[in-house]
Amino acid sequence: MKKMNLVLSLAFALLLGTQATAQDAQNPWGISVGAHAVDHTSVRGMFDGFFDYDDYSVVPPLSKISVIRHLGGRLSADLTASVGEVDNSRLLVNDELFINAGLGLRFQIVQDSWFDPYLRVGASYHKFDYEGIDIDANNPRQVLEGTGYNGGNMVYTDFNGKEDYFMVQGGLGLNLWLTDNIGINLASDFNAAPSEDSDYINFFQHTAGLTFKFGKQDRDKDGIPDDEDLCPDTWGLEEFDGCPDTDGDGIPDKDDACPEVAGLPEFDGCPDTDGDGISDNVDQCPTEAGPVDNNGCPWPDTDGDGLTDNIDNCPTEAGPRENGGCPWPDTDGDGFTDNVDKCPNEAGVAPDGCPEAATMVENINVGFVVEFDFDDSTIRQSSMPKIEEKAAQIQRALEVYPDMTLYIDGHTDSKGAESYNKKLSQRRASSIVDALEARGIADGALTPRGLGESVPKCTNDTEEGRQCNRRVEVTIKSTGTKK
Repeated sequence: MKKMNLVLSLAFALLLGTQATAQDAQNPWGISVGAHAVDHTSVRGMFDGFFDYDDYSVVPPLSKISVIRHLGGRLSADLTASVGEVDNSRLLVNDELFINAGLGLRFQIVQDSWFDPYLRVGASYHKFDYEGIDIDANNPRQVLEGTGYNGGNMVYTDFNGKEDYFMVQGGLGLNLWLTDNIGINLASDFNAAPSEDSDYINFFQHTAGLTFKFGKQDRDKDGIPDDEDLCPDTWGLEEFDGCPDTDGDGIPDKDDACPEVAGLPEFDGCPDTDGDGISDNVDQCPTEAGPVDNNGCPWPDTDGDGLTDNIDNCPTEAGPRENGGCPWPDTDGDGFTDNVDKCPNEAGVAPDGCPEAATMVENINVGFVVEFDFDDSTIRQSSMPKIEEKAAQIQRALEVYPDMTLYIDGHTDSKGAESYNKKLSQRRASSIVDALEARGIADGALTPRGLGESVPKCTNDTEEGRQCNRRVEVTIKSTGTKK
């Protein structure tokens, strides 16, 4: 055992010497060393004889070692190993080599306190030579007095001893921290072999020793421990909690949207070269000032008419401001644009783009088609543009022939009584006169006439023909004297 204790002492000294820096917050590694005691008798009932120290097999100091790694939060993992010469007084086995090594999980019950209790579960490899011990009804075994049936010292429960066992563990531990890194460790774990029906080899293992925490890391070597370093993998500055400021603009890279170029806090560390209030990293024209709604670029004037494209209704065609940047059209193609053409829908001549007076009078009825619904004198809404156009045409003709008078002739199809159709056509003609006079034609210039079905323009044998005959026409009553 002295050689074994020497080996464990050297291992402990080597581990402790690797990283002995310290603070409890983020020291990921720990090591516990100490003595342990094994108790095979207390498993007979709920902690039956748990404090019977005389039944303990106590192994001297440095007989158990645990290496602990913090996983995060309240959880840690450990690797434990213990060795010694131990008795199993239940089976009257004395001074047998005992090895127990395994892995466990620890759950910290209280955090950030010198009083540090924890729960532990784990599994282990257990070596203790029980070969040659076979117990059954025909081969009873003498055991420690008081542990057999009926208080006797012979048991008959089946047991076939081996040398190696798989054990499961559960227990409770306590660290009492004397400093940030050094504490006293007390623990007790129950070990049970799930492969065995009997409890002869189950045991409590009690531990007492010292525990050390170490391994605080500074991966980027900037002198700021990782637990305090917001950028633990990159060398940084203390005033930025361990993060770098590559461009030196006073904004750490982790908060800097442009870490390679010095910028301004209001733009998250990015510059605004053109001063348009849009940072360069989102400005599509960073060296030319422009509005936000054009992504920081100035609006172009593609057609060069003095209106930028955002307010130019015809950005690729030069035009005057008063027409929204669009060129004036020449609807009738007479060479006079509509803004100066007094007859924009009729080809004309100088000086005003209107046709000569004789032509206007000659064409007074051309293109005038006003439609009504069946048996109705209300003008269809679709014909209102024709009313507007005809009113303007008549007004121009009256400017040349101020004494000219016109008939507004109403027509119907052949459906219904002739007398009724004549009255209907009269009402329709009157509707047109009212509409034209409402648009500026002087009273007395227009005379409504109802011609009924007497002057058909199309056949009355089809619906299309009858619709054609439900019409109003303009005819000259008298041209009067030319002005």
